[in-house]
Amino acid sequence: MITLRGRDVLGTVVLTTLLCATVSAPAAWADPTPEAGPPTDVPRPAVPGAPAEPEVADPGAVAAAPEVAPLEETRSAQYFAVDDEAIAPDRVEEIAELEHVEHVEQVDAARVTIDGEVTSVLGVDPDTFRAYAPAPSAESDEVWAGVADGHLALSHELGQERDLDVGSTVTVSGAAGDVEHEVWTHATSGVAGIDALAARDVTGDLGFPEGNAVLVSAPEADLWELRDDLEELLGVPGADADATEDDGRQPNPSLQLLVDHPEEAPPGTGEAVAGDTLEAMIAAAESQLGVPYVWGGDSPGGGFDCSGLVQWAFTQAGVQVPRVAADQWAAAGQQIPFAEAERGDLLFWRSDPTAPGHISHVAIYLGGDTMLEAPRSGDVVKYSDVRTANMAGAVRVAH
Repeated sequence: MITLRGRDVLGTVVLTTLLCATVSAPAAWADPTPEAGPPTDVPRPAVPGAPAEPEVADPGAVAAAPEVAPLEETRSAQYFAVDDEAIAPDRVEEIAELEHVEHVEQVDAARVTIDGEVTSVLGVDPDTFRAYAPAPSAESDEVWAGVADGHLALSHELGQERDLDVGSTVTVSGAAGDVEHEVWTHATSGVAGIDALAARDVTGDLGFPEGNAVLVSAPEADLWELRDDLEELLGVPGADADATEDDGRQPNPSLQLLVDHPEEAPPGTGEAVAGDTLEAMIAAAESQLGVPYVWGGDSPGGGFDCSGLVQWAFTQAGVQVPRVAADQWAAAGQQIPFAEAERGDLLFWRSDPTAPGHISHVAIYLGGDTMLEAPRSGDVVKYSDVRTANMAGAVRVAH
């Protein structure tokens, strides 16, 4: 099944995370996101502190690792498309020829378990994928040499939440069985919702579909026109039937569009969610007080992570928001400073020193100095005092 990550409702184009190595994509990746308006420029709060180069497990081992190509430039990825089978080379070429498309990066994408927990992983070519990573990671030859040498790069957030330390050994369970790999670094990928990176020969051994995903870099494109072109080209449901039938293509029911670098996506521009609906959302979230934090969790029976709780609570109130915190920040509503926040708004933080622009946490603001959150592994859904350190700002959810 294909997933194209973006900001629209599923079926017209939704850009999200990855696909399943067992060839069944979890529903969380296909969650619809609210309609968003045309791209707008939104001021971004300053991120405190200087970017930090990611730590690697053994810098001395890099000399013996495969040599990686030097970084020549950094790139943004406006769209990310995922299928459960290889995207044909001629389709990749056609994407590359679309107006304003500057680069297309083909990768492998799947969900596997790492130490028993479901994890979204990309198989990448370290030489070229590094250009899409946040600058501190992109610029580190040590990070990519380790990935080329067969080790794992976990996101900073995943490593912290699951206590998977740099230098530790984890068990990766894919379609090809269990394999042990070293955690080489904590380095956020730059693709929202992606928890880990490995070289494509590693993911091939794990049974990943080969070349089933692409990142599309088109920073000068009209994102809505590009979305329509990708829908038509790849056969997303809802695309122009005549356009797909001309060359024999049919709508692909498993294809979605997903946006990467969601901070560049436009915020929601609909009407703010009404107060009674927000109170219903808050009541739903409060009904889960004491439920354990679970990485990737989004249900009362399965536990919650921070963004899973937010999405679930809004769903109970009849409002759809994106699944991951970075997309909630980018596309759930109007971004505002904390000083203007009101009860029911969402609060966001940036706490990854290797990716200072990355949104890593979300909580529900209750007013005054109180918020409701699913904080981290080993904790539970609970009330907390508002923390202003590393806060990115707030979002007033719109629909």
